[in-house]
Amino acid sequence: MPVMLSIMSLFVIGFCLIFVEVVIIPGFGFAGVLGTVSLISASYIAFTSLSPLMGAIVTLTSLLMVFGLFKLLPKTTFWQKTRLSLTQNKKMGYQVATPGLENLIGKTGKTHTILRPSGTILIDGKHYDVVSDDEFIEKDIEVKVKNVQGNKITVTKVN
Repeated sequence: MPVMLSIMSLFVIGFCLIFVEVVIIPGFGFAGVLGTVSLISASYIAFTSLSPLMGAIVTLTSLLMVFGLFKLLPKTTFWQKTRLSLTQNKKMGYQVATPGLENLIGKTGKTHTILRPSGTILIDGKHYDVVSDDEFIEKDIEVKVKNVQGNKITVTKVN
């Protein structure tokens, strides 16, 4: 096989493998490594078999094409159709926390189960999953809601 044909083949195969890695396979794995090795091999063969100028041209072209792939691909409609761009936010009705849990701060209740450190308490006839601020709280002990972060309710033992 002529040297120029092998360089072009390695170049095209390397670029295709990197394209597959970027578009189809998430992360940087087998195809990306093989593509990188292929592009480096094409540059090495061009430097050693042809001339330093051809090696520099192949190396520069490889770098520009890979840089262009990473820089220009996200701006294409193809990329917009293939990637997941949907986000969940409050405007769309997505809620992380159950509404009204903040009203529990400062209220007292009794442990329905043992808290080690998580368990269930009863406040105003409703059960809530909580985490104790202390290490261990027995069943039927009075506790107070200290903090609410999202759906995480932190309680402490009432002395």
